[in-house]
Amino acid sequence: MRASSAAAELLPTVSTARPLSRAYHPKYDVEHRRDVLEFLRAKGCELRPAYAALGIAYFLQQRLRRDAICGADIRALFPRREERLAGTLRNAHDILRRAAARGLVESLGSGWYTITPLGVAVVEALPDDQRVAELRGCRTVSCGMGRRRVAHADDL
Repeated sequence: MRASSAAAELLPTVSTARPLSRAYHPKYDVEHRRDVLEFLRAKGCELRPAYAALGIAYFLQQRLRRDAICGADIRALFPRREERLAGTLRNAHDILRRAAARGLVESLGSGWYTITPLGVAVVEALPDDQRVAELRGCRTVSCGMGRRRVAHADDL
């Protein structure tokens, strides 16, 4: 019995538990950040911070195969203001919490979330305000507005 307990101690332990989201500090390389920014840029507009965060969650889970995301992931990959892809990010954890209340993401506990099929559909529908409003069950298009038109030099 002693040999089997010694062998058991040598086996690596695999933990499926995630760290607390507050203790998690992700590091993304330049290539991942560039890919996320290109994904958001492909939407062709300046997104509301909530929709940009949802887009980042979509990218991480659909393209990078992450099983869960937290506010730290959003903060690490959120576009800077001068990139003109999204409004100012104030509180990533609050955005995810509100998105969970609206059914766009699902809470896994301890600050971790996963995108829902509704969230996937909304990201894929952006920047079509009418389609986003329909998906979210809004009666007015302004409810679904996920973007602001970016002014171009041609418009002046």
